[in-house]
Amino acid sequence: MNLLRFLLPYTYFYGSRVKGLKYNLYYLIIDWFVPFVFLTFCLNLDWQQALLKFVLAYLAFISIYEIGYLGNDVYSVRTETNPRRRVKDFDPSDATVAIWVLVRVAAFVAISWYLGVLTNPLWLAFYGVLALFFYLHNVLKEKELKVMTFVNLAFVRYFAPIFIFLTPEQLMLFAAPVFLNYVFYRTLMYIDSKGMLNMPSRRLPSYKVNYYLLAGGVSLLLSLMGHSWVPLAVTGYYLAFWLAVRMAGIEPPQAE
Repeated sequence: MNLLRFLLPYTYFYGSRVKGLKYNLYYLIIDWFVPFVFLTFCLNLDWQQALLKFVLAYLAFISIYEIGYLGNDVYSVRTETNPRRRVKDFDPSDATVAIWVLVRVAAFVAISWYLGVLTNPLWLAFYGVLALFFYLHNVLKEKELKVMTFVNLAFVRYFAPIFIFLTPEQLMLFAAPVFLNYVFYRTLMYIDSKGMLNMPSRRLPSYKVNYYLLAGGVSLLLSLMGHSWVPLAVTGYYLAFWLAVRMAGIEPPQAE
């Protein structure tokens, strides 16, 4: 296995989960755009300043998250009956994996230092929870229990580029719509993909449109109770995206 192939942070995520430009666009629209806009709005920054904070915090996150991916794709698959091979002929040596991990830990520490959060208790707790639940996700055998580890991972994945820059009030305002519009939605997709739920239409844009239409009721109540347009706006964004995909007749990529 070429040591340089996956040496730097993000390269393994790109090489194993991102299947080309359309997937980068998908992640931009589904995973990154809404939290980026929320960060820019809350901090009252111009988009260049917000983008720098967002990208650096994301690189710190993906450095740790990729270690979990490597643990799953190199070691956990060895005990699975029908393992899903993300990369063809992927069997790096322990030494190669160790170097990849050390580079990512170094990147995480360097970015944390640059952002001034290396000793921040919230920052450390966030990544402690992330490491714990990715470990559990990799070692648990019961698919039913992995649903809950997936919930945790989906939540931290969405908040990772922004949480350290926001106030507790801003985080709580954003948490409920994130659970409704991203975490719960992605969890349903995950449960079905593992054969624990029968959702034959889940890949269709029409299903996604209907999901967000029906989620609009809860979002309206959240907006009214919280005296904020944020919950309704988040649902409206995803609804508008899937409506556009459906009307254009585009077959969207499926998130990994």
